[in-house]
Amino acid sequence: MPIRFRYVMAGIVLFGLAACGDTSPKWEPQDMMGGPAEQKNLNDTYARMVDFKAMATDDSGKPFYAGPSATVVGAGQLALAMCQNAGGSNCRVSRLGLTSIEGMDQEAVSDVIKSYNDTLTAEATQAARAGNIEAANWLAYHYATKGENLGEAERLIKLALKVQPDNPSIQDTYGLILYKKGDYAAAEEALIKANKAAPIAEHLAHFADNALAMGKRDMARVAYQRALDANPDPVLSQRIQKQLLAIDMGGGIRN
Repeated sequence: MPIRFRYVMAGIVLFGLAACGDTSPKWEPQDMMGGPAEQKNLNDTYARMVDFKAMATDDSGKPFYAGPSATVVGAGQLALAMCQNAGGSNCRVSRLGLTSIEGMDQEAVSDVIKSYNDTLTAEATQAARAGNIEAANWLAYHYATKGENLGEAERLIKLALKVQPDNPSIQDTYGLILYKKGDYAAAEEALIKANKAAPIAEHLAHFADNALAMGKRDMARVAYQRALDANPDPVLSQRIQKQLLAIDMGGGIRN
């Protein structure tokens, strides 16, 4: 998971896992006991005051703001999920950054999103080349979530690990990259380290994704539930609930 750089630049505890199967020779479920990291929730007033990066509206015109702790595009997804979770009718993103996209066609909206993404990636690349570890982590995570440039992502995150080997955010990114490459055993080891240090919702969900890919369905179910209990943002909450439903129906979504 990208650390503070992500926010600046635009935005387990698995109870009873012993019964779900081993994960590695080093796996000790009791080592990961402890509460999730506290997460700060921004109310609408604060979001408006601190340069909110996206806004969604429903048919009544009620605004839903996503604030500074997200990229512009991520804030758009978050604002939309906030509207949907509140039961809004015909929720839609109406603003990204300083750009109103109300009434734009899909091609024009795609151009706006690409512009923000290209700028952000370019800035992160430049900062990473200058030795900024947070930028390297952010860029590696960005590539991993998109499932592209995974070789470059692994190169970047290994540089970050040399400087901060115990940083749980960097370990989580490394685990996500390995998961995307299909190296599930190695991914599990990295994700265990991340969750032992910081069992927040996103780290737990990544562990659950990897467990599901390994066929450890019971472990994945417990991990997803633990992630829900760790106050995920609305976007992640929706994804976790879909995964839990898919597991209960005998499937599971490969991200």
